[in-house]
Amino acid sequence: MYRPRRRQPKISMAPLIDIVFQLLVFAIFSAGTIAQPAEVAIQLPSAYTGIDSPGASLVLFVSQEGLVYFDNKPVELDLLRPELQQAVETGGFTEAFIFADAKVEFEVIMGLMDEIRLLGVENIGFAVHRLGGEL
Repeated sequence: MYRPRRRQPKISMAPLIDIVFQLLVFAIFSAGTIAQPAEVAIQLPSAYTGIDSPGASLVLFVSQEGLVYFDNKPVELDLLRPELQQAVETGGFTEAFIFADAKVEFEVIMGLMDEIRLLGVENIGFAVHRLGGEL
């Protein structure tokens, strides 16, 4: 009597490697787009004592003209509080970082800091271009 032989299943690694490679490429490219909106040209001020901050934080950008960008879109300072409130409630942010151009007026920065502090976020930092080597 004839019995067909059962083939042993084989697992091909090539599709798995392709998928992992695509995920890696996606992660690298998406990480680069989080840093700064493309339409905002910011020249950060320099500092010797700049440090890196671990963890997730609220990120805002201020252009040289004083335009505030949050979540990659321009927002009027008067309308910023509801958007920040929602982000703080959903994201649980306890700190904020301001990426402001070196030539932004002080009044704009103070208004932005005031809006952030009114939401209960007390830890506010400024992004700078680090000068020199390690401390």
